[in-house]
Amino acid sequence: RYERSEENKILRDLLTEEEYNDAAMSINSAYYTPAMVIDTLWDIADAMGFKGGDILEGSAGIGNIIGQMPKSMSSRSNIEAVEIDSISGNILKLLYPDAKVHIQGFQDTMIPNGSVDLAITNVPFVTGLHVIDKVDKDLSRKFKNIHDFCIAKNIRKLREGGIGLFITSSGTMDKSTELRAWIADEGQA
Repeated sequence: RYERSEENKILRDLLTEEEYNDAAMSINSAYYTPAMVIDTLWDIADAMGFKGGDILEGSAGIGNIIGQMPKSMSSRSNIEAVEIDSISGNILKLLYPDAKVHIQGFQDTMIPNGSVDLAITNVPFVTGLHVIDKVDKDLSRKFKNIHDFCIAKNIRKLREGGIGLFITSSGTMDKSTELRAWIADEGQA
């Protein structure tokens, strides 16, 4: 069993209880986006006319998406990043000291609606995980899947004319009729 492995004993000795619990939760949801995929996201942002502005990365990990942003964009941008895992979030803070980093769940993060020029992220996937958002209560009530909720919350944070680029599963487009309707109607995207 994993709980009895030598590696697990080492981790328990190295990490605080909170860090250990965060790491254990990340087993089910952490995925580090490949460089080729990230480069494609930035190519799309560029093709859509994004040159710089206020950027939101709502599930940042250690900042791979931020780190591969073209210099021409990063020199003209302010970055706000969210990461729930404390170890990844602290690495993110160290790697990107100029970014505003929130080490907490996206559902607990206060970002003004209509304040972001570009929302770009690989949304979290945890089957059956439903979050409660104290700010965007209606979204967390409406969308029971965390990836649908995260897409909707990111869209709500966009300024008029802002760009949202999200890595998601085919399930979002195939099964999330409620999200697709919200994006077109209430989300005004």
